[in-house]
Amino acid sequence: MLAALADVRIVMQNLFRLGSTLARSAVAVKPTLMTSRVTQFRPFSQGTFVFEIESSDDFNEKVIQSPVPVIVDFHADWCGPCQALGPRLEEKVNGQSGSVLLAKINVDYAGELAMDYGISAVPTVFAFKNGEKVSGFQGVLDDEQLDEFIENILAD
Repeated sequence: MLAALADVRIVMQNLFRLGSTLARSAVAVKPTLMTSRVTQFRPFSQGTFVFEIESSDDFNEKVIQSPVPVIVDFHADWCGPCQALGPRLEEKVNGQSGSVLLAKINVDYAGELAMDYGISAVPTVFAFKNGEKVSGFQGVLDDEQLDEFIENILAD
């Protein structure tokens, strides 16, 4: 059973790497010291409560240990629904003036985190409160549903 789980994990890692390779071949690439990353030209809003997560340590520090609730958006640059949801989530979170934060995780660069949380499709969004996953959804919600999602996180 453990061997089968290890095989599944390896297959998932390879799928995330393949998606990353396809994304890099389709858009501009910005070389870095260690690897190449897809350049994303849209910066986060000024005075933002939105941040990127790129490693497990980063996730533990900024999400699990956060004193305020954190919405975690697992997304990909090549994902159309992610591009539709992301800016709306950012706007909603920034409108809460710090009572909730938004962590964005690009599955192409943080595949291990995506696997740890069972991400099989993007966008997938989870809410964490006091270090625990409390709710979530997959796909795109309308504005009213997003407002309700955030209100429920803050109410608990």
